[in-house]
Amino acid sequence: MEQAKGIEAGFAVFEENVYGQDPTSPNGQKLYLKTFEITKTQDKEDDETLSAGRGVLEPIDGSVDVGGSLTANLSGQSLGVMIKHLLGSVATTGSGPYSHVFTIGDLPIGLTLELDNGPSLAGPNRYVKYNGCRVASASFTFADKGFIECSFTMMGADGVKSSTPLDATLTDYGHKAFAAFSAVLLEGGSAFASAKTITLNIDNDLEGDSYVVGGQGKRQSLAEGRCKVTGQLTVLLNTAGQALVNKGLDGTETSLKITVKEGNGLGTEDNASCEFLVQQLKYSKVVPGVTGPSGREASLDFSAYLNAADLGLQITLKNAVDSI
Repeated sequence: MEQAKGIEAGFAVFEENVYGQDPTSPNGQKLYLKTFEITKTQDKEDDETLSAGRGVLEPIDGSVDVGGSLTANLSGQSLGVMIKHLLGSVATTGSGPYSHVFTIGDLPIGLTLELDNGPSLAGPNRYVKYNGCRVASASFTFADKGFIECSFTMMGADGVKSSTPLDATLTDYGHKAFAAFSAVLLEGGSAFASAKTITLNIDNDLEGDSYVVGGQGKRQSLAEGRCKVTGQLTVLLNTAGQALVNKGLDGTETSLKITVKEGNGLGTEDNASCEFLVQQLKYSKVVPGVTGPSGREASLDFSAYLNAADLGLQITLKNAVDSI
C-alpha cells in the first residue's frame, strides 16, 4: 500500500455566496502553498450517568472545530484572494497591468478551501473541502535573504471528504515568489538600509464561539472584530538604528513602507510587485542591552493605529490578474 506524499497534494480556494456552503457556481483558483495544515476535529462528550459499576456509557459527538494554518512564499499572482479575505476591501484599477489596493474593511462572506490528497488516496478520501473559512490572522516575514514568508491562520465551520473536486478546471494564475533581495524599505518616508528582519502581523479578532442549538455542532458564523496591526523591526544598532530607538523612547509617530517586486514591478506578466504601507505606527520604548562582543542590534515592537481617514495598513498588489 503506497503512502500518501506531500508532493502529490494540490490546493484550491473558492469564494462563498452563503457562509458555510459550497459556492453556487464553483469557480475555483489554484493556491500555491508550502503547507496546508487545516484540520477538522470533533471530540466526544461523555455521558456521566451512573451505571451501577465502573463502565462508561456511550458518548456523543461534540462541537466541530475547523482551523489551522496555510503557509506560502509571497508571490504576485495567486495570493490576492487571501489578502482580500485578510483585510476586507479591495479596489482594482487599470486594464492590464492591474493595481489592487487592499484596505481594512468588513470581511467577505467566507472561503471554501479544498485539499486534493493526490492519487495515493483515490476514492472517497481524495478530496477534503473545508467550508465557512475566514482568515483569523496572518503574518509576513521579511528577512535579509530568501523569500518573503507568509502564514494565514484560518478558522472554519465544517470539513467534508469527497471523491470528486468542486471544480475540475481551476483557474491557475501561476506562481513566482518574490525574493527578499528585491525589498525596499522606507521608514518615516525615507530610505532605511539597516533592518535585519521585519515581521508584520494582522489579527482579525474572529469570534469562534458561534455554536447554536440545532446547528449540528458547526460554527454558524465567524464575526470579525477590530483589525489589529502589529509587528517587530530588528535593526543594526548604528546611527540609523539608534534614531528608531529614539523614536520609540520619544513616542514619535512614524510609518513603514515595504515594497518587493519581480522584474520592473509594474504589473505586467512576470513583473509583479507588492507594497505594504503601515500608515502610522509607534515603536515600543526599548533601551538595547549588550549581549556580547560582536555587533549590536535592537528589536523594536510596533503598533499601528487609526489616524483620520487612514486605517493603519494598506497593501497594493500590481499584477496581470484582472480581478480579485
